[in-house]
Amino acid sequence: MKRATWILLALFMLSACSSAQSQGKDPSAIRVDLVSEPATAVALQKMILKAKVTGLVKQDGATVQFDIRSPVTNVLPEYLEAKPIGEGGYTAEWTFDKPGTYTIYVHLYREDMHVTKKKQLIVT
Repeated sequence: MKRATWILLALFMLSACSSAQSQGKDPSAIRVDLVSEPATAVALQKMILKAKVTGLVKQDGATVQFDIRSPVTNVLPEYLEAKPIGEGGYTAEWTFDKPGTYTIYVHLYREDMHVTKKKQLIVT
């Protein structure tokens, strides 16, 4: 009896995993491109960060957050909620306070999935 229970449990787990991937929830298939406007980021100038998300079958209900890490290691990260602009695009406005190489983590949330992609942005 115990063996049958374990086999049923294993089958249930396998079917749940394949179901999630068939619904566009395969995190390895998701790509994020990050661009800035203007293309050359300049300190103390307002700019727009744009993330383009691909590989997600359904965009409905997805949210994106930018996690901006300063080149100075003892500074806490800044978090920005991005606004959806359609077709997998998300934007947020930001002003960098000084030049340097910033690390930006793009967090994508949809239902029970959370995907994080790491990008670099050079600010002059």
